[in-house]
Amino acid sequence: MIFRLIAQVMLSTVFFHLLPYDGEVVEKLAINAKDFDRTLFAVEESLGGDEPHLPKALFVHNPPTRVHPTSVGVITTAVSAFVLDRATRTPLFEKNIDESRSIGSITKLMTAYVFLETTPSLDALVTIDIKDVRLGGTQHLTVGDPVTIRDLLKASLVGSDNSATAALARLSGTTEGDFVARMNEVAAEIGMERTTFADTTGLSQDNRSIVSDLALMLDHILQNETIRTITQQPFVTIASTSGSLYTVESTDDLLHSFLNQPPYAIVGGKTGYLPEAGYCLGTIFSEDGGHEIIVVVLGSETDQSRFQDVKSLAAWTYKVYDWL
Repeated sequence: MIFRLIAQVMLSTVFFHLLPYDGEVVEKLAINAKDFDRTLFAVEESLGGDEPHLPKALFVHNPPTRVHPTSVGVITTAVSAFVLDRATRTPLFEKNIDESRSIGSITKLMTAYVFLETTPSLDALVTIDIKDVRLGGTQHLTVGDPVTIRDLLKASLVGSDNSATAALARLSGTTEGDFVARMNEVAAEIGMERTTFADTTGLSQDNRSIVSDLALMLDHILQNETIRTITQQPFVTIASTSGSLYTVESTDDLLHSFLNQPPYAIVGGKTGYLPEAGYCLGTIFSEDGGHEIIVVVLGSETDQSRFQDVKSLAAWTYKVYDWL
């Protein structure tokens, strides 16, 4: 009876805590992202410390609730930002979420997903063709040097290699136009109502989306074990059959941050950049093996500020929300 009574009280109050904080409103009062790491815990301790709560197992299906309502948010350099509770799809932070923007190489997640729909043999040997070569970014693999399809995926998703990504689309057996059409079909199936793909690599500024759409894409595509596992790698070493070794460093610096160390972990993610897009990043985090949140920023000012924006939003969310 006591647990039922407490549950009823908790459920009757949870609705007062579910509305997300609007980033545009609170940023004037918020902590600057570059100072966030060193000030967050000191500021929050002054609010009165931890609040008692019921065992989490009783409320695993409930959205997280705000336990520190006076903590007003985080300043970001990103033009738009979004934090979503993955399990319940409850928004936890919003900033300019309806602004359509170029997304750069975040596109490569959709390319990898559509390619894997063709059920390729990941151990099959393939080569990058001269027709696959794309300018921009770093090309990690040599044209004509045989590697596995799995290694092409690694170069694409870990190193954001445009040529390797173009090779994946070619190896799908469809034309580039048909491949891009399928990318848009999948986006519609997922519920991405404000997203358009124009090419497979993300080099086109016409690959456009909004942060909430990209959160849906991350949620769906990172359920694919192959993609999820690859995007968790801080670096990969690729060996060709000719004996060449290629070391590919991840473009995602957060893999080296405290948010990828216990109790936190990065479930997966992808960077993106174009001059028209600014610096972009979408990431799924977990805490203690659960409490997964999706954080997306578009249009951050610099390479490092996108990581600081996402890191600060994730740390803030885990501090001010509790999964009861």
